[in-house]
Amino acid sequence: MANRIHLLEETVANRIAAGEVIERPASVVKELLDNALDAGATRIDVAAERGGKGLIRVSDNGSGMSYDDALLCLERHATSKIRSSEDLLTIATFGFRGEALPSIASVCRFRLLAREPEAISGTEITVDGGKLLSVKEAGCAVGTSVEVRSLFLHTPGRRKFLRSDDTEKAHVEQTVRLAVLSRPEVGFSLSLDDLPPQHYPAATGLRQRLLQIYGRDWMEHMLPVEAGEGSMRLRGFIGQPGVSRGNRQEHHLFVNGRPVQSPTLNYAVLEGYHNSLMRGRFPVLILFFDLDPARVDVNVHPAKREVRFRDDMQVRAFITDSVGAALRAGSRQPLEVPLAQPFKASVSPAVLPLSKIPEAPSFKGLPAPVLSKQNPPLQTGFFDVGSPTRELLPSVRWQETERDVVLPDEKNHDLKIIGLMLGLYVVAEGPNGIVLIDQHAAHERVLFEQMLARVAHEEVVSQRLLVPVTVELPPEQSDFIRQNVEGLQAVGLGVASLGGHTFMIDALPPMIKTQHIEDFFRSMVVDLMEAGGETRKQRKLSEEIVVKTVCRHAVKANDILGRVELEKLVIDLHKCDLPYTCPHGRPTMILLSRGELEKKFGRAV
Repeated sequence: MANRIHLLEETVANRIAAGEVIERPASVVKELLDNALDAGATRIDVAAERGGKGLIRVSDNGSGMSYDDALLCLERHATSKIRSSEDLLTIATFGFRGEALPSIASVCRFRLLAREPEAISGTEITVDGGKLLSVKEAGCAVGTSVEVRSLFLHTPGRRKFLRSDDTEKAHVEQTVRLAVLSRPEVGFSLSLDDLPPQHYPAATGLRQRLLQIYGRDWMEHMLPVEAGEGSMRLRGFIGQPGVSRGNRQEHHLFVNGRPVQSPTLNYAVLEGYHNSLMRGRFPVLILFFDLDPARVDVNVHPAKREVRFRDDMQVRAFITDSVGAALRAGSRQPLEVPLAQPFKASVSPAVLPLSKIPEAPSFKGLPAPVLSKQNPPLQTGFFDVGSPTRELLPSVRWQETERDVVLPDEKNHDLKIIGLMLGLYVVAEGPNGIVLIDQHAAHERVLFEQMLARVAHEEVVSQRLLVPVTVELPPEQSDFIRQNVEGLQAVGLGVASLGGHTFMIDALPPMIKTQHIEDFFRSMVVDLMEAGGETRKQRKLSEEIVVKTVCRHAVKANDILGRVELEKLVIDLHKCDLPYTCPHGRPTMILLSRGELEKKFGRAV
C-alpha cells in the first residue's frame, strides 16, 4: 500500500504559516516594523499603496544584514533573536520566531535590500511566491529595505477576504501609530498613496510624542501615571474623569514596549476607573507596563498580539490601584472641552474642578446646612432660580444679600453661584468661565462617598427579611460564595449554605430595597467573580450596594433647593475624592470656558 503521509513542500508550508501570521497588509507592516526596531533603527520609513494591497515598503537605518544572513533570513525559523528554548522565557525583542519574512515572501512579489554599516555594497534578493528569483550585490543605504508587492497574489482565496482600500489603509495607519507610540526615540514617516507623508521626528519622551500625534488640546485632558512595585512599573497617561470614547481606538496598552490586547489589563484599567466611567464607555489611555520578561509569556498567539502573565491577580491589582491613584491625584486639575464644535458620541462632556475659592468671612457664621426643601429658592436680579424664564443667563454675581455668594473651603477655590437652570442645573461663575452642575448627579456622588465611608467604618447593619429566599447556583458560583461568606456578611448580606449548591438569603443591607432578591443576588455574584482579589471583592460589593441606593435618595430634577442647600451641595461635592462623575460615570459638572464664550460673542477669533 502507498504511504498516505508525506512532507509538504517548503513553499506550501510557508503559505500555511502565512495564514497564521499574515492576516492583512497591516500584519506585514507590523512584522517588518518589529524587525526594524529589533535591528536598532533610529529612522523608519513606511510607504503603502491601495491600503497595502498594491505595495508595502519599510526601510530602516538599522544594523542591516550580510550576504549570508540576507539569504538565511528567508528560511523558516531562522532568527538572530533566540538560540535555545531557555531564551523563550526571557524574550526582550519584538520578533523571535523567524517565520515572518519567509511567510511574507511566499504570498507576494518580494524584494529585500540590506547592507551592514562597514560593508562597501549591499545585497538584493527577489522572490516571487516563495520561489527565489535572484541574489546579487547592489548599491544601497545602510540598513534594510523590504518591498512587498501584490500581497496574496498567489493565494487568491485570502485576497478575497481583504476589505476596501480605505479600511486596509486605516489598519496600516493604526499599526504604524502603535509603533510610533512604542518608541518615541525613533523617527518615523508614513506615505499612503498620493497623500502628503506623515512625519514623526524622534522625540525626547512620551509626552512630546503624544503632542506630535494628538495635539496640545488632547494632552490637556490627560493625567500622568507613574507607579512601581517590585519589578513592575506602569507609566503613561490616562484620560481625566469625563473623557471617554465609545470604543477602544484610543485605548493603547504596551507590555515591555510591545502593543498587546490583554483582557487582564483591560479589566484592571476599567476597575481602576470603576464609578468614574459610564457603562459602555472606554477610557482614553496610553499605558506602558514593564515587568521582568520571565513573568510574561508572549508566545501564546501567532501574531504575538496577546500575552499571558505568570501572576495574573498581582498584575491586575497593581494596574487597578495605579490607575485609581492617578485619577485621585489628578482630581483637582481643571478640564475644559471647547464648545466651538458640538459634542460627538465619542467624547464625553468635560468637568471642572472648583478653582481658587477665596475665604469669605461672612460665610463662617452660617449654620451647617441640611438638605431639605424648606429654604426659599435663590433669586437673582433677573429671574427666580426655581423657574427661569429668560434664555440668557445674567453674567452677574448673585446680589440677594449684601454679600456675593462665594463658596469657600480649605482649598481656597473660587466659584460663585448664579442660579438654577431648567430645574436641574446649578449655574455658577468660575475664573475660567461658566460651570453647569447637575444637582442630581452631584448629590449622587456626595451620598455615594459618604455611604462608602460608613461601610469602611463597619457602620452597616443587616435588615432581616420577613421571608428568607433560597437560591440555587451553578457549581463554580456556589464554591465562590462558600469561600466569601464572611465578606458578604461584613457588608450586611445574610447568606447561609443549605447544602449542595443551594443558599438561603435571610438579610440584606438596609440600603437595598428590592423585591427581586434572587436576581439581585445572581447578578451580584457574577460581578464579584469578575472583580477578583479578596479585598477587591468586598469593595466591589460595597460599591454595588451603595450605587443601587444613592440614585433613589439623591435630589431629582425640579427639586428646588434653597440658597444654603445649594451652597452645601457644591461644597460637599468639592470635598469628594472624585467629584467629576456620579457613581454611574456620568459627569457632575461641565465648563463653558471663557475663551469659547468670547468666540461665540465675536470677542475673539
